[in-house]
Amino acid sequence: MLLLTLENITATYPGRDTPEKIKYAIKDMVETHGITSVLLVGGVDALPIRSCQGMEWIGDVITDLYYADVYNPNGTFCSWDANNNNVFGEDADHMDLYPDVRLGRLACASVDEVNTTINKIIHYETETYGASWFNTMIFIGGNTFHWSLGNDGEELNLMIHNIMTNFSPVYIWTSKHNFNPWTINAAINKGAGFIDYSGHGFENGVGTYKPLGRHMKTYLYPYLKGIHNGDKLPIVFFDACLTARLDYTLQDLLDYKVYFPLRILASIMHWNTSQREPCFAWAFDSLQGGGAIATIGATRTAFGGFDDGAGKIAIEFFQQYNTSTYLGEMITGMQQGYLRDVPHDAFTVQEFMLLGDPTLRIGGYPN
Repeated sequence: MLLLTLENITATYPGRDTPEKIKYAIKDMVETHGITSVLLVGGVDALPIRSCQGMEWIGDVITDLYYADVYNPNGTFCSWDANNNNVFGEDADHMDLYPDVRLGRLACASVDEVNTTINKIIHYETETYGASWFNTMIFIGGNTFHWSLGNDGEELNLMIHNIMTNFSPVYIWTSKHNFNPWTINAAINKGAGFIDYSGHGFENGVGTYKPLGRHMKTYLYPYLKGIHNGDKLPIVFFDACLTARLDYTLQDLLDYKVYFPLRILASIMHWNTSQREPCFAWAFDSLQGGGAIATIGATRTAFGGFDDGAGKIAIEFFQQYNTSTYLGEMITGMQQGYLRDVPHDAFTVQEFMLLGDPTLRIGGYPN
């Protein structure tokens, strides 16, 4: 294992900015030491993330795939800025997008979070193997778009269950009238190897609709306090928008109309609205006393579907399970599979990222 500090990287490696210096450091470690996996430790203020041109109706997209895509197909350094105009991720930049290393991030904002997440990884890898709870998989969904017929989130759950046939399913669906914080927390507290969620997502939670319903059923950040699953930690995929928005701030929260009274209070109390808030996916990972061992979510608004977008990349992720030993293998397989099937969509493969350790042994090591 090799450890590089940001101070060492910025003082040693070339590059127009810190993200490019980090990428050159990864390139050097690949060529000098033959590394295959990279774990970034720190939130986006401590350890920056690359901001790229996204879709016109969304704006920019932040992505750690930039760090994993080290080389062009001809073996040269892949800058993601082929025309050198300092705007990354344009069509004219001809990004390769295929990852050359397995990469994840622990978006820790403090030493306590580092200790919490590292201890969870150690316990998971040493105590999970052979545990009966791991063979359970929780499926959470409903009718994502209330104006449409059918329950697309539940349908996506079933498609994924048909892939993950070795797991006993627990269905938490709006059609079953059990989509609520108490049912979700009770299922998580019993333990599960994986959770597949399909529906709407926000920086601070998730939500979906009943069949032909107009009232969204939500599961938000405060409900995480009811999770006490100890070391029975799932890998969670959020087929949803925004759950991994690492550049989320208090101001972003206050911009929602529903929080207008809180906005007034923030003005009166002179709160620092530029401070970072933990996004929902990372809050799940960094939760003390339980939560998740890793999450995969989107850094921006996503679009859904079985053939492209968030639903498709969720399918690609779980299709890697039977041929993967480590979590990073599932992530790179997901990215490669999506790019092969949907080569015109760089945005989705950029925005879905791993918040977790890419070297995590799925299901733990044999004793």
